[in-house]
Amino acid sequence: MNFSEYTKKLKALGREISLDALKGTRDLVEPMLPSDFMDGVSVMRDVGYGDHERQRLDVYTAEEKGGPRPVLLFIHGGGFIGGDKHAEGSPFFSNIGAWAVKNGFAGVCMTYRIAPGHQWPSGIEDIRRVVGWVQSHGAEHGLDPSNLFLMGQSAGGAHAAHYLSHAEVYGNAPHGLKGAILLSAMYDFVTMPSSEKERAYLGDDESLYYERSSLEGLLVTDIPLLVTMAEYDPPAFQAQTLQFLNAWQGKYGDLPRYVHLLGQNHLSVALFLGLEGDLLGPQLKLFIQEHS
Repeated sequence: MNFSEYTKKLKALGREISLDALKGTRDLVEPMLPSDFMDGVSVMRDVGYGDHERQRLDVYTAEEKGGPRPVLLFIHGGGFIGGDKHAEGSPFFSNIGAWAVKNGFAGVCMTYRIAPGHQWPSGIEDIRRVVGWVQSHGAEHGLDPSNLFLMGQSAGGAHAAHYLSHAEVYGNAPHGLKGAILLSAMYDFVTMPSSEKERAYLGDDESLYYERSSLEGLLVTDIPLLVTMAEYDPPAFQAQTLQFLNAWQGKYGDLPRYVHLLGQNHLSVALFLGLEGDLLGPQLKLFIQEHS
């Protein structure tokens, strides 16, 4: 299936996020992955970075060892209430770790505690634990702790943005990042139409949503950013990205690094990384190389 055929079928799935759309997107992308996409890649799964059963990470490195490599740390989505870094028998999100390795980096994919059992700021706390794990143990596995890039998609992007914006949660310690990549993230929960998923994580008191958003903090971050929006993102997510870009342009007179991902939907962006027609991979590689 070529990229044109793929995008037509993807568009037909619609813009809304649902289990059917997720299954349909995965069913479209999975046959396009080369059967050898993990060749040359070593993976260490389910390393604990905390006491909770969901505080686990996977580490992707090259089988042929060399010097320490910059690290791409990926945070999956799931609407704050679900999702995982890997499921047995699925190529996702091993595809992201493999992409990192085959482009000269190392990959770490993390999962995290979810709502409603764990609410804001648990996502920030879990990212902080993983950053600490990379700093303490990364060198043992060929990772370069001084070159860490955080990438989150959807709710994972919101968690990443929160980490950048709310250093007070981890005592205003250094963030430990060289850059951050925000894929169809959420930035302002005052303007974002809230559903049960957002309320499960942020709580029912909407008067706290402004201070639990990331927009204002992102406008003063010193971390280089790469921001994306998908052509077939739901309108509410597109509005969030546009709100952030407009706020940034109003403050600085230009834009952060931005990629409009033509032909992709909200769910496909992370699944399609590195495949023919992918617009994210080349920009992501360049972004990491420029800031390492």
